[in-house]
Amino acid sequence: MEKPRRLVLYRERQYSEVAPIAQSIKVNMDAMPASLAKGVAAYLSRGLVLIEFVSPTPDPYNPADLVRNVVFSDGVYFWDGIILHWVEKYKVRMPEEFMAHFDAAKSRPIPVDESDVARLLAAFKNAEPLMVT
Repeated sequence: MEKPRRLVLYRERQYSEVAPIAQSIKVNMDAMPASLAKGVAAYLSRGLVLIEFVSPTPDPYNPADLVRNVVFSDGVYFWDGIILHWVEKYKVRMPEEFMAHFDAAKSRPIPVDESDVARLLAAFKNAEPLMVT
C-alpha cells in the first residue's frame, strides 16, 4: 500500500510548509457542479473517523463558521472537517489525483475499519500534504 497523503488543498491551511506557495481557496470556489460536490462530500463523510474533538474548529477561510473538528481517512487519503466543509459550502476544486481516486472508489465501501485506526494515526503524523495545483 502506498503511503497515505493528507488533503490540505489551499494556503489558508496554515499548518503546511507549502502553504505560502499554494493557491488560495478564493480562486478555487464553485469549481464543482453542485451534484458532484454533493457526491464528493458524501464520500468524504463516509471516511473512517480517526480522531475527533468535542470542540468545533473555526474555518480558516471564514472563522465565523465553526466546523466539526475531526480527521477522516479512506486508507489512501486523510482529510479533516474543514476540507469536508469547503466541499459542501464552497464546492472547492479538489486535486486531480484525489478526483481520479474518488471516481474509482465512490461506489465501493471505504476499505478501512476500526482495526486500522492505530496504523492510520501513525501514518497521519508523516503524511505528505496534497495541494491543489
